[in-house]
Amino acid sequence: MVKKSIGFSWGAAAAAVSNWTDVPLYVLLEACGVDRNEANWVWFEGVDDLPHQSYGTCIPAHTALDPSCDVMVCWKQNGDLLQPDHGFPVRIIIPGMIGGRMVKWMSRIHVSKVESNNHHHYFDNRVLPSHIDAEKATAEGWWYKPGYAIMDLNVNSALYSPAHGEELDLSKADKQYLLSGYAYTGGGRAIIRVEVSLDDGATWTLARISTEETPNAYGKYWCWVKYQVYVDTAALCDAQEVVVRAWDSSMNTQPQHLTWNVM
Repeated sequence: MVKKSIGFSWGAAAAAVSNWTDVPLYVLLEACGVDRNEANWVWFEGVDDLPHQSYGTCIPAHTALDPSCDVMVCWKQNGDLLQPDHGFPVRIIIPGMIGGRMVKWMSRIHVSKVESNNHHHYFDNRVLPSHIDAEKATAEGWWYKPGYAIMDLNVNSALYSPAHGEELDLSKADKQYLLSGYAYTGGGRAIIRVEVSLDDGATWTLARISTEETPNAYGKYWCWVKYQVYVDTAALCDAQEVVVRAWDSSMNTQPQHLTWNVM
């Protein structure tokens, strides 16, 4: 714990890979006569009963109307009708973006020249500078500064083996241990490399990455990759922590030290 925020911790959860049955959003918008030259934002609104108002947000129209971005109005997940928790009857899926833009239980799509005025669009899914707390953000209007809204995912990685609370019997353990996990990024970029360190980043070992995904027709990738790397069991036992970092095709990587923000 660095400092408590007003948000809540997702941990390494809220990430998944699924097959969706959908209508491409750009096809739906074009069928409704949307003028690409007039549209700046596309709003999505749900029916969930939340404080202030139902959840809503928006994305730039150039993303919504771009076939390469694969924005989808979905009604099935992995061949089955959406479960209530996943947005039945229809929801938006925006590959490569944060989940907060993917409105569930969707009731309305609105094309506009201006950004959504929904309360949750402004007071959620922002990364503000580390010196800004909730009180200062409200007093100085930081919630409404457009540059701090999160859209595309940044590079992220997680470790699932060893698992939380896992015990390793050294009397029976092999000399090497297989570390495993997953990594992903946004914007349609590919994960090209994953590295693991057992000495707080002084040295790094390259992991082997694997994926079953092929890029879409425009060369974009949306799914996570899995990674594996063998390490000496003795070195793993001596390590204070296991550190993982991933790199994407734009050479973005993960910072070694956390930067606190109010969300």
